[in-house]
Amino acid sequence: MSEDPMVEEFFSELNDKYYPQVMEGLEMLEGDNVGEGIEILSRPLHTIKGVTGFMAGFEEASHFTHKIEDFLKKVQAGEVESSSDNLTLLSRGINMIFQVLEQLRDGSLDEEEQEEVLTLIKNADSSGQTEVEAVGEGVDVEIRDGVNIIRVKDPRVHLDNQTTAIISAILVIEPGDSILLDLSQVMTFGSAAWGKVASMGTTFKIAACGLTSDARQTLYAWGFDNIISIYTDEDTYFTTQ
Repeated sequence: MSEDPMVEEFFSELNDKYYPQVMEGLEMLEGDNVGEGIEILSRPLHTIKGVTGFMAGFEEASHFTHKIEDFLKKVQAGEVESSSDNLTLLSRGINMIFQVLEQLRDGSLDEEEQEEVLTLIKNADSSGQTEVEAVGEGVDVEIRDGVNIIRVKDPRVHLDNQTTAIISAILVIEPGDSILLDLSQVMTFGSAAWGKVASMGTTFKIAACGLTSDARQTLYAWGFDNIISIYTDEDTYFTTQ
């Protein structure tokens, strides 16, 4: 493939910026810090997918990255089990994105290896999803001492329908009232979900309790702790009010 200033600029940024970010995310996956690792990986993969989609001759890389990104999101959402085998497969697919990019640049694409990885991903996807995970568990709501407690039942909150259940519960509460999100049953809570909850912070007094380290790290990483107050558990919240 002939040299192109746009292509050269992309590969320079790929090597200097995106590759180090991806390596950081993969190291976290290998260290069992799956939630934060996926959050870090999501940003460079999304950018690579978007940019290569507009680069002539690199559309195949965009398509392949899109497939890997979808698998990443399903692991994040709990639709696909975050087993060691699936995380290894995810890591292999992410590393292959860079391999595909280099092959397209050199004009020597190995489609057979791509198909092998995508077939393994399809098999992992079809065997890992359950009806409950796809639909979402929803929330329970109760009032204690004038505070609306929203108990989130989904073990992972990343999909739109999972977040919508929380937002719908908030919207039936009187503006200005206090809300406590009980996340004691939740393992991971995505940045987009935190963003939607935080957007309600101008209308309601929102706090959260029972956060895992992954959910807490995502909250702090995106700065939503400036809007949503955090408490260890429900009792701690009420003793400080």
